[in-house]
Amino acid sequence: MGGWSRRDYAYASTVGAISMLVWATSRTSARVLPYGGSSLLIGLGLLAGLKHPVRRQIYDHLRLLPGDHFRSVARSLRLAVGTARYHLNALVQDGLIYKQEINGRSRYYVSGGEAEVNRLYARHWEYRDVRPRVLLTLRRMENAQAAEIAKVLGISRQLASYHLRCLEKAGRVRRHGPTYRVVTGRR
Repeated sequence: MGGWSRRDYAYASTVGAISMLVWATSRTSARVLPYGGSSLLIGLGLLAGLKHPVRRQIYDHLRLLPGDHFRSVARSLRLAVGTARYHLNALVQDGLIYKQEINGRSRYYVSGGEAEVNRLYARHWEYRDVRPRVLLTLRRMENAQAAEIAKVLGISRQLASYHLRCLEKAGRVRRHGPTYRVVTGRR
């Protein structure tokens, strides 16, 4: 073999393949490649960026639960806040995941061809924050029926009624006939 071992040849061929992908990506217009040319870059990032076990854990977690927010990722994976922040930022910088601000929270999604799944989860997270919006709307209106709150928020009457019943069980609102009021003080 002339002084080279099989391992050396394997390493050289891997480096050559990666170099070829980088060259092809730089020579091809981003408009021609699917996902804006990111699929090759994501493949390269997966080779390089996900070797770290914590980054692999975070990436796998976000593939299972797209749109999870920062604290939940850290808590679910039992990571220190600084560790989670560092590795999430590195994954964002490498283009393997992307961050989206939704209702004051940073939610993270895996980059690539899973756009439809990410869109559905984004809608899920948006509706999950409906209950506080129902409460704030009712507080602003002082007393209202479920249909009025639904019209203001642009949701169905059934969804508004569901959240009002949950708020009533929690003792946050009180029902008076067909209308609801926010509980302001203790009786």
